[in-house]
Amino acid sequence: MNIRLADLAAAIARSDVVTSYIDTAEGRVLTLEAGDGGDAAFDHAMRIEEDFERYIPLPDLYDAEEPRAMQAFADAQSPETRDRLASILATPGAAPRFRREVRHLLLEKKWQAFLHSHLLVVAKDFCEENGIGYDV
Repeated sequence: MNIRLADLAAAIARSDVVTSYIDTAEGRVLTLEAGDGGDAAFDHAMRIEEDFERYIPLPDLYDAEEPRAMQAFADAQSPETRDRLASILATPGAAPRFRREVRHLLLEKKWQAFLHSHLLVVAKDFCEENGIGYDV
């Protein structure tokens, strides 16, 4: 069973705040959220524990990939915009300032589309590295 790359990319985008697994038998992402009801969370945890080879944990890729995506987005802009974004990215804790500047420059929709495309590539690479079938 194949997993949809869009579903995996969405899980990667949230991997810094929730724990997710790829259910290789059903071809879907299983997300364990802190706010899940006790019984539902327990059932998910038991299924994973009982059949651990079926579930591949999704690592926290977002923290590593967001800075790469920001840099690639900045590099793809006009020289003046690229320089503004690059100066922000060169400082510690740049992500919130980068997002603010992107909004200020009226590039938010372009940034979101770029980030989504970037995470789709990350999802595809993750599938290929782990031998997981996928659908585009």
